Amino acid sequence: MAAGPSTPDPQAPRTGGQDPAVAQLDELRNAAPAEDADGRPLLPSLGVDPSRPVGKGNPPRQRKKALGMPRPSVMEVERRLAEAQLWIAQRLPLLRIYENAEQNWGVSNSRTVQRYLNAARQRMVEDLISNRLEHQAQHIYALYDCARRAMDAEQFSAAVGAFRVIAEIGGILRAPLKPPEAR
Repeated sequence: MAAGPSTPDPQAPRTGGQDPAVAQLDELRNAAPAEDADGRPLLPSLGVDPSRPVGKGNPPRQRKKALGMPRPSVMEVERRLAEAQLWIAQRLPLLRIYENAEQNWGVSNSRTVQRYLNAARQRMVEDLISNRLEHQAQHIYALYDCARRAMDAEQFSAAVGAFRVIAEIGGILRAPLKPPEAR
């Protein structure tokens, strides 16, 4: 019997040969233990333990560390990833990104911020690969605008350079080869 290609079960949890960046992204997305219908994380209830008599220690007091900050919801993780992508695209210094994360997200742990940045970079690469034609079209459109403004300012060499890059992006023109060295 020949073993044919098996189709993965969509209900089965993803493990094993999963890309580490994807696993990290899934871990960030699934960090909230439970959510309500609006996507907000549910905090554990601090009710009275019915098996013990009501008194000074019932309900037991929790330490400040035990309460901590609730895990972000899936929507919050997605928002943070989008914000991290924006910071990467703006080429902000890492120190400024840490400050922004502390201010906007309340996250001061540099390792957590790095996990968000790595997931955002991975998502940007996947987006660039999957939408390559769309990105080429956006760059060509921007270069046409640049060439038009250069011609309006009578900077014709800049306009010619923009049109040359447009032709290279479109595949009409290949980048020039170096001339052979004279012997």
